[in-house]
Amino acid sequence: MERTNVKVEFSIFGEQFDPKILTQTLLITPTRTWFKGDPIRRDLVRKETCWELSTDYEESLDINDQINKVKALIQDQKDKVVQLIKQNNLECKFEVVINIENNIKPAMYLNKDTIKFIYDLGAEIDFDLYLYS
Repeated sequence: MERTNVKVEFSIFGEQFDPKILTQTLLITPTRTWFKGDPIRRDLVRKETCWELSTDYEESLDINDQINKVKALIQDQKDKVVQLIKQNNLECKFEVVINIENNIKPAMYLNKDTIKFIYDLGAEIDFDLYLYS
């Protein structure tokens, strides 16, 4: 039986920049990076350059479990993240991807600390819900 699972991604993205500079400055290895113009599939290319940090899909009934894992990875570098975003005219966002199985929905709320953290970064947050069996 499949179970509800959650993945959280934190992305720093923009028109043109070198993701290696973010990695070297933050001392955090990203989950993946790509450049504007990289192919996604035969007829589609990336519209911006991106540095991304994410969890894997994990069985979860509370999105905060995955959000907190990503927050913990960047918490100590938050000021550097903000500085890099300003210096390089970049943007950032959190994306919460939820695969709902058997109509079992996870808790979906943001506590005050998470809201403040997202605000301090100047980040957006996006929720993607996928309903399965």
